[in-house]
Amino acid sequence: MKNKIRFSGRSRFSLAIIAIMLSIILVTGLSLAGSYANDKDAPAKSGDQVSVYYSLSFPGGPIFESNINKTPLNFTLGSKAMISGFDRAIHGMTPGETKTVILTPDEAYGEKNESLVKTIPLNEAIDLIHSMDKENITISLIPGYSCPIIEYLLPEGKYVRYLFTNVTEDSITVDMNKPLVEKELQFTITLDSVIKRAE
Repeated sequence: MKNKIRFSGRSRFSLAIIAIMLSIILVTGLSLAGSYANDKDAPAKSGDQVSVYYSLSFPGGPIFESNINKTPLNFTLGSKAMISGFDRAIHGMTPGETKTVILTPDEAYGEKNESLVKTIPLNEAIDLIHSMDKENITISLIPGYSCPIIEYLLPEGKYVRYLFTNVTEDSITVDMNKPLVEKELQFTITLDSVIKRAE
């Protein structure tokens, strides 16, 4: 014999209220989070969630990074999740719009911190690399850099970066600055969608 679920009058009233609320949410396009709604025409501004496609190069040079035909980049404008010039370029764009911008170092990854550049004995650099968990190492080749950049994921979830240059029999120069510091960058950005924060 199947168990039957019975609703009291108060339970039926509660279910009716929930059904009405869900209907309003679906009709107005709001998510259950309640704070965002799709808007295909309004320009993007701080607080909006945006999806973008981009390609990256040095001005006049070949593209060396892109998410075109891949997963769009999603973030909240004004949240400081992206470099300032990239974030600022998207303000005022509407879905489907494409623009190309050139960012100065202060709008991108800043100037080089010379305190992060050190010359150390060669055997110390070798010991450092041997101590790394190989599964957490990423090696990147970026145009404009004479040597590969090694990115290492630390146990606490942060990345450190090493650019090894000026190798001699006894020493090596280690640069731990972020890649692309001191560089002008050219982005071509297409705004795919905007989810507006409800006023």
